[in-house]
Amino acid sequence: MAQLELHGTVEATDLSADVVLVAAHGPIDSRMAGELRDVLLPLAGADGTRLLLDLADAHCLEDDILSVVGTAAHLMARRGERMTIVTRSEYTRMLIVDCGLDELVDVVSSIGEIGD
Repeated sequence: MAQLELHGTVEATDLSADVVLVAAHGPIDSRMAGELRDVLLPLAGADGTRLLLDLADAHCLEDDILSVVGTAAHLMARRGERMTIVTRSEYTRMLIVDCGLDELVDVVSSIGEIGD
């Protein structure tokens, strides 16, 4: 019997001295907004940090989550950087466009598409 994921996870991994990958897995709904904020915003505001947000294994994105991602994107834009979001989901891409985040972030289908 398949097990239903009831709670998502968020984890940060240093890929290099100045690149951090934040990966969200499972249902990333409003219950996860605080956890995502606590991980994402300090990294987004840190000078010299390139931030990658991997949403490829995430689902159930809600307005609270998009608000956190938007705040992080604005923090990065203030220091002249763009966040990169990884997703293969057309629905997630549509949400990013509909809320205007496409002006502040780059969206790719896989981590392999990210240039140096």
